[in-house]
Amino acid sequence: MFQGYSELFSELSDYIAYFSEEGYDEKRARKITELLSRNQDTPLDRVFSVFGCEEFDRCALALSLLVTSGLSAAHAVSKTFGLREGYITPAVVSGIFFGLDDIIPFYPSLTGDSPLYRLLDGVSPDQGCIMSVKGFISSFVFTGMINDEAFEYIDENDSEYLPLKEGERVQGEIISFLKNNDTSLPFVLQITGESGCGRHTAIKRAFRIAGRDQIFIRLSADASPARITELSSKLLLTGAVPVLNTDGSEKDCCRVLRILADETGLCAVINEKELSSRDVFLPVFTVRLRRPDASEQFHIWNEMSKSLPLEDGVDLSELIGEFDMTPGDIRRAVSFASLLSDGRRLTLGDIKNGCYRSFASDMGDKAVHLEPVFGWGDIVLPERSRELLSQACSQVRLRHRVYSGWGFREKLPYGRGVSMIFTGPPGTGKTMGAQVMAKELGMDIYRISLANVVSKYIGETEKNLNEIFEKAKSCRVILFFDEADVLFSKRTEVKDSNDKYSNMESAFLLQKMEEYSGVVILATNLVQNFDEAFKRRMSYIIEFPFPDASHRRKLWEKAFPEKTPLGDIDIDFLVEHYELSGSNIKNIALHSAFLAARENSSAVEMKHIMRSVKNEYAKSGKAFTKAEAGEYYYLLEDI
Repeated sequence: MFQGYSELFSELSDYIAYFSEEGYDEKRARKITELLSRNQDTPLDRVFSVFGCEEFDRCALALSLLVTSGLSAAHAVSKTFGLREGYITPAVVSGIFFGLDDIIPFYPSLTGDSPLYRLLDGVSPDQGCIMSVKGFISSFVFTGMINDEAFEYIDENDSEYLPLKEGERVQGEIISFLKNNDTSLPFVLQITGESGCGRHTAIKRAFRIAGRDQIFIRLSADASPARITELSSKLLLTGAVPVLNTDGSEKDCCRVLRILADETGLCAVINEKELSSRDVFLPVFTVRLRRPDASEQFHIWNEMSKSLPLEDGVDLSELIGEFDMTPGDIRRAVSFASLLSDGRRLTLGDIKNGCYRSFASDMGDKAVHLEPVFGWGDIVLPERSRELLSQACSQVRLRHRVYSGWGFREKLPYGRGVSMIFTGPPGTGKTMGAQVMAKELGMDIYRISLANVVSKYIGETEKNLNEIFEKAKSCRVILFFDEADVLFSKRTEVKDSNDKYSNMESAFLLQKMEEYSGVVILATNLVQNFDEAFKRRMSYIIEFPFPDASHRRKLWEKAFPEKTPLGDIDIDFLVEHYELSGSNIKNIALHSAFLAARENSSAVEMKHIMRSVKNEYAKSGKAFTKAEAGEYYYLLEDI
């Protein structure tokens, strides 16, 4: 147990045995104190040095270590002074090492923030107080190691390190600070940035290059003063700079940060939101780490995807147009994608699926996720509208080439997302168009619930919008605002405060859309209510007109799934006699299928469709007369 301290503890044990029989011996006591002062280059010597131990402190610690050993000397102390084994008192230390009956000369070692308070439990200015060595001190003295549940051991595999411009810049700033920092004053070094952008890697590499040790720690903001003191004692013994991880609780951890910096001289902190010197009452040096730009994200994708079995022709640049990801995000997405392979080669869609799985893309109660089940074959649109929708998809897919490869990023510092207005009467396919776009691009789509966004209270609408865009920012989902004229109507002349705040909400939305790098679709029945300035800032305005006869024919032809058994359906009659929207036709097809199933018919017949047409008219409050039914009126006579 006493390896490395054999002479010291051998002499101490012999003296204790002598003391228990003969009492105090100045010569023997002096030899012990001399051995303690000569015990250099050992963990015990580091304890003495770090905490500035005086002679009484050294003797108390040495005796405390001995009485926990279980040796005969420990039994002798317990028997001589009537103490439980493993414990001592100031009077015992004073009597054994200094031959005194009182502790008055040693009061400074027993009061205030003395070294013994850091080394022993139970210390107080009372000669009979029961003291014992702290467990971590004993462990460090005999093993040279320090552990704590707050220490975070972060693995850094240099073989996976990617030398990115932003990371190299930040490392350089940290190294420069470490070399030039005045260690005589407590200081806080903070590294800010989003989770996953490489803050831990940057600080580990910078400290290594600068020849400094660091320990990552995560400590509860409500940690007691005693707990913080214990942790700082451990940190002082290691000689490492504490790096406090505070993501999400920066303000709450200011007290912990301040105490650790005061104790250790320098404390680093990794956070998302910046702290100022006024927050911690200490000088703060800030290094900001931004997420990599598009070209570096493309480089990261190329490097990290080398481990994936990709299909030939997979163009990873499309990912840059649809996602804005940190290195950590990309690493997680690659991991998720690898789980999907199941022995097969991965498509670009699989990689996108991995991206979405890596995000916590819960948009809360203000948005509903739509499953994009419709493709190009399901939607019926005029050729011009169809072409514009296709162009919009291409703009998302090719953003990396145009913005980064062709230099347009420098020309457009904001507004690089794709903003669109889908305009047309109800039931003409605006929601379907949004889903077609989502399926074509392999993107998640969320329909915004306006009832949970628009508020009568001043500032609440803006707050709700900001929350939506912030949650969508990292994963660049498609945001689909249905019936958007409720929120984004034409700005009016300011006549009262309500008009003023309505205009502010409209301006705020436009600002958030221009900041957002994803896709925003505003669906409206009344595009004329949008002012010209607003429409001018949109990437596309796509019309979803009420279908004419040719489009109604296509809608009827697509209305029933291939598996549905159909009888003799007069599509010509349905197209010519009923001016219905796509939504109406879909409802009629579904309703007629249920009618046929209820009657146990072998197929959907014209009679089922005519009853469903009548039902659709009734839902709209329209009378379905004999004239409307035409030649098929007889099919309705029995109902």
